[in-house]
Amino acid sequence: MSSAKRVVRFNKEYFGYIVGFPEGDIVLAKDSAGPFLNSATTLESISEHLLTELDVRSGFHLNTPPLVWLELTRRCNLNCPHCYIQGGPARDNEMATDEFHAIIDQMADMGVWAVAFTGGEPTLHPDFVDLVNHAHERGLLVGIATNGMFLTAEMLDALPRDGVIISVSLDDLHIMGSNPDSDFNVASRAILRSQEMGFLTNIMTNTHRRNIDRIGEIMTWAEGNGVSVRSVPFSPLGRGKEHSYLENSVDDVEKAAQFWLKECEWEHEYHRKAGLCVGAIFNYGLSLGYMTRRCSSGRFLCYICADGTVYPCTMCAGEEILSPGSLRDKSFAEMWRSEWEIRRYSWDNFKSTCEGCVINDARYYCASRCPAMSHARNGEFFGCGASDFEILSTITRTAMLEATETGHESGRTVSEIIAAQRMDSPSQPRSIPLPVLSNIN
Repeated sequence: MSSAKRVVRFNKEYFGYIVGFPEGDIVLAKDSAGPFLNSATTLESISEHLLTELDVRSGFHLNTPPLVWLELTRRCNLNCPHCYIQGGPARDNEMATDEFHAIIDQMADMGVWAVAFTGGEPTLHPDFVDLVNHAHERGLLVGIATNGMFLTAEMLDALPRDGVIISVSLDDLHIMGSNPDSDFNVASRAILRSQEMGFLTNIMTNTHRRNIDRIGEIMTWAEGNGVSVRSVPFSPLGRGKEHSYLENSVDDVEKAAQFWLKECEWEHEYHRKAGLCVGAIFNYGLSLGYMTRRCSSGRFLCYICADGTVYPCTMCAGEEILSPGSLRDKSFAEMWRSEWEIRRYSWDNFKSTCEGCVINDARYYCASRCPAMSHARNGEFFGCGASDFEILSTITRTAMLEATETGHESGRTVSEIIAAQRMDSPSQPRSIPLPVLSNIN
């Protein structure tokens, strides 16, 4: 791990502090930890000062978000059917480079830990290299979300390596109507080129009906080349609404779950090498959301569009809902510390929707109490944001993790564990078939 990353990051919050260590650990600490916090603090040295319970106040949010997504342009050379932001044409009145510089400065001054540059295709911004370097110089960890098509050796050579991770989209939805291997070849070459030039790399991929039988090939390639993978199922967000036929069905659950299990195992290994980075910070936001029974959107992170409009997250940006305003009217600190509608929402708003659902149970992590996904599927904020595929996937993944962690000490197969979980769960609101699954060795 480079010396530039070996910095302990911490922000003052109403409950004490949130602290991020270069190895990737993130913790919540009491006020009493304050005198012991500095750039070289160890987790062991503040172990006696860690929070054991959190007072989740009305309108809960961190005083400073650890992670911000910054869209440099919506312009993109592709027209992907799964693009949540409908990349292609630039937005009207996108911000100038000096405005982006000012926002990056405001984030750094405020104590933001990491920025994820996205688009559209961020490398199409004429000052992409300058903005990445500026964020790095201001001490921010950097993630770059790109299709990889413009990552030339010259561009990569001009970027900092320390604390920068390049995430390349790799699936078969980018180049429609051409050779099915062409997208893989373009993206994989970009990843290998980035690695050769000293960057840590990541694959972003989308699971859908058309690639479910080949999705394992991506993991095999990633493991063989030391690249982590983060996948999301195809969702009816943005341009996805026009291509809903690509959503996975319940018949895809086992293949998708097997891929996810390998993804998690490899990601843990990868993060030990990457340390504190955009992916690790994002994952902690998911955990904090689960702990506080509300999503991390607008509380732990946010999304800034290229025209200055702020949204709680990428999905809210895709639906164009719940924006607190524009950074052309307020500074980032003023915007973040203002009133946001989404902060009034919690899992309690979904109580009647979730009542009786098979995964409305403490053993399951359900990410579908989501105003944005509910809006996409139902046209309102507090309906179920999950598809049948996602509900059954939650059950299946939990069973696979249980089987893996116990080593089958109980002697039960994955299918038997799933069946037992469903028998123990509340009555189901939908008729979801129980698949016949292969065993996990």
